[in-house]
Amino acid sequence: MRRKHSSGRVRLLLLLALLCCIGWPQAAAQQASIVPVEAMGPPPFEAWPALDSAGFLALEWPEKDFVHRDEQAGRWVYLSADLRVVIERFTGKNGRHDVVWFIADIRFRGAQAFRAYCADPKNPSRAQARPAQIARANRLVYAQNGDLFSWRVYHRQRTGLIIRNGRILHRNTYARAVAAIPPLDELALYPDGHIEMRVPGQLSAQDYLDRGAIDVLAFGPILFQDKVKDVRLDKSFTHREPRSALGVVGPGHFIGILVEGRNARSAGANLQFVADRLLEYGCHEAFTLDGGQTAAMVFLGEEVMDPGIYNGFQQARKQQDVIGIGQSDQTAK
Repeated sequence: MRRKHSSGRVRLLLLLALLCCIGWPQAAAQQASIVPVEAMGPPPFEAWPALDSAGFLALEWPEKDFVHRDEQAGRWVYLSADLRVVIERFTGKNGRHDVVWFIADIRFRGAQAFRAYCADPKNPSRAQARPAQIARANRLVYAQNGDLFSWRVYHRQRTGLIIRNGRILHRNTYARAVAAIPPLDELALYPDGHIEMRVPGQLSAQDYLDRGAIDVLAFGPILFQDKVKDVRLDKSFTHREPRSALGVVGPGHFIGILVEGRNARSAGANLQFVADRLLEYGCHEAFTLDGGQTAAMVFLGEEVMDPGIYNGFQQARKQQDVIGIGQSDQTAK
């Protein structure tokens, strides 16, 4: 009896060891899916004003906000009592190609939240302006391009589920996740500062309104959720292009990324590259905004990136709105 018991125990231990061995390579493979890059960024920033314990501008600071711009070094800083935006420019390689990208570390609290800001709120589906113009008109601290759904309206294409300022504009979308360009995945913005990402068909426009969403954008794909990459990234999004995306680290802490392309210093990137950079910054979910000549990152009314050249034009494309956060009297007029 002792021999049988001992033999069964040995078999059990061997089975557990086998299961552990099977699990370890899977975990390693998941972590190895992030392809690191050697990147050069700006030197350490040493001109910080007085900060509170959470890293926001301290109440004893004599001004209501603090601004630092250094285009040559590649750093832009905005601080107030409830908003912190730090943008840094990086250079590196995407495969064998040079690439330039910008990381915006955005932290906020209180009444701050991302919103969609229209070129003309009275005509949100048609009116367009350059992203910097929209940012200046709304005195935005930080802005990034959105979904350019007006292009799909003009060309009579499937528009996606679109809500702006609590108003349903369009509902024509897919019934499930697809690998089309764009797949019309949905990014919902809420007034308490949190966002939600879903593929088409999960919620209706009225469902979003009932949940309290103010704006819903349609583009995508969702890059990853719970730090697990979307399987579609290897299907239709492998070209090197200018890219724009937004990731979430946690409540009140977002990361924006803008990858330059179509210029002499940057060849652009695929979405795997974008996802890897956001994962490196600790994001647990991330969403792709429109790229190409639509891609834009705006600090206090001025674009930080080189938009590249497309069809002979070297400027960001006109668009119906941007997503932005914060307002300041220091925004360029």
